Amino acid sequence: MTIVDSSYAIMAGFNYVARKNNIPEVDHDKVMKYIACPINEYCKNLLGDFKPEWIQMYRDNNAEYERKLIKPFDDTIPTLEKLKSMGIILAMASNRELPSRVCERTGLNKYFNLIVGALEPFGKIPYKPDPVMLNKILEYFKISRENAIYIGDAEIDIKTAINSNMRGIGITKGNLTAEEFIKIGAWKSINNLSELIEIVNSENI
Repeated sequence: MTIVDSSYAIMAGFNYVARKNNIPEVDHDKVMKYIACPINEYCKNLLGDFKPEWIQMYRDNNAEYERKLIKPFDDTIPTLEKLKSMGIILAMASNRELPSRVCERTGLNKYFNLIVGALEPFGKIPYKPDPVMLNKILEYFKISRENAIYIGDAEIDIKTAINSNMRGIGITKGNLTAEEFIKIGAWKSINNLSELIEIVNSENI
């Protein structure tokens, strides 16, 4: 949800599973409440239980929903293009197991120097808020924490940044307000991705 709106694809995928198993469907508000959770937790929170076959059913059918329903936010591509032109290294840390697939479907993969998920490219690693993903990115590029920032749309993202001793920025594309992000420990909070350009310039990152 930081650079794309994936919520409607997720809702469609889990509601497909719900219909096939005679479970009540979920609404958008409930999807947004748990948007950044690992998929096993997400399944339990949305459908009331977790079964491996449900996750497999979701995965088998969700590619079509993702192609149709996942869209970058209006300022995503211009902002990523500007940051790239400034020489900024861009990396993604996602609780999706294979986030590069979504990036390829949306055409965003070309903007990132590295895309890290729970199963790629370092093999199986812990989900956020464990700091391993961020630590791997820093190690890969040999970048100090002082020269890096992490941006996300959920509380779990800010916790991940804190656990990695990195500055975390909350973006209000999820279910938290600017004030709530600051309260849980975010370094800064923004409403749109484009605001990141001014922060990068002012901090000489």
